[in-house]
Amino acid sequence: MPVKSDALLTLWDIENMPACDEGMDLARRFLEAAGECVNTLGHGRTSSSRNDLLWTHTAMVNHSDKCEKCNEVLRLL
Repeated sequence: MPVKSDALLTLWDIENMPACDEGMDLARRFLEAAGECVNTLGHGRTSSSRNDLLWTHTAMVNHSDKCEKCNEVLRLL
């Protein structure tokens, strides 16, 4: 069953999370990539969506390692 790529975004109140703008953008992109990865399972397109998921996760983790505000938010995801 298809899933909207932004379905995971509805699970968190992203606007009220205590993080910087860059960190919130990275979290949003990660959650969208996760939704897209689930949406494309078994369609032969999983390698590109999986790469997007891994890239966005790595970018989010690297940012949170340096950003005090975002360090706490990453633990919630």
